[in-house]
Amino acid sequence: MQVIKSTEEIRSINFNHPLALVPTMGNLHQGHLSLVKYAKENYSEVITSIFINPLQFGKNEDFSSYPKTLGEDIKLLQNLNCNYLFLPEPNFAENLKIINPNFSDVLCGLSRPSHFQGVLTIIDKFLRVIRPNACLFGLKDYQQQLIIKDYVRREQIKTEIVSLPIVREESGLAMSSRNNYLSEDDRKHCAKIYSCVQNLAESFDISSLDSLKSEATTFLKKSGFEIDYLEVVDAKNLSPVTKKTNEFLIAIAVIYKKVRLIDNVVVFYNQ
Repeated sequence: MQVIKSTEEIRSINFNHPLALVPTMGNLHQGHLSLVKYAKENYSEVITSIFINPLQFGKNEDFSSYPKTLGEDIKLLQNLNCNYLFLPEPNFAENLKIINPNFSDVLCGLSRPSHFQGVLTIIDKFLRVIRPNACLFGLKDYQQQLIIKDYVRREQIKTEIVSLPIVREESGLAMSSRNNYLSEDDRKHCAKIYSCVQNLAESFDISSLDSLKSEATTFLKKSGFEIDYLEVVDAKNLSPVTKKTNEFLIAIAVIYKKVRLIDNVVVFYNQ
């Protein structure tokens, strides 16, 4: 695996195409690795990036303490025969024009108002520097991948945005680098997040949606979770559901022991 440490260097490489990019902030887990595996199976070459993007963190968030495990990350990528690892220079996120995305004024965007601006701005730079044929994301960050797909379509960027299923721990908890802030017992407890949205999905009934959400919220609060949001929106554009909606996103964000965790389930339901 070739390690690339500057934008200048990456622009000098003649990649084999089709080329797939897997952008990450490191501290890799099986969710990230599932993207790399898919890319290896479906594209000629794969480049994974590791860059903790300062633009997507708020003032009181965990930018300075975000888990860093570069040595282990390199071993994991080598084991998957990833072709390239891009470690951008420290000033990679400087002097960029901030991009305002669509679909960012709901869900995570309400409590993290500058987050998706930061995500989209840095992804735009990655796509313009590397020019991959495909860029892969996990569906745990459903709002993020929807925002990026919309932007790429509007800007006519010639990169396919590929979204792959959520990878879960054995308990059902969605894999996330922030899970590392939690003890093993805490992680098992946090599986209640998924069981809650899964139960909501299985008993889904548009006519009793408010009461189902209320029951779920009460259950989570009694289990020690602080609720950021639990919402049901149109999965295609995150708008409020209407009588025409047939694809619903059940999305949740909670805080447990100061750790923010998100999850979601998509439900197909004909009204």
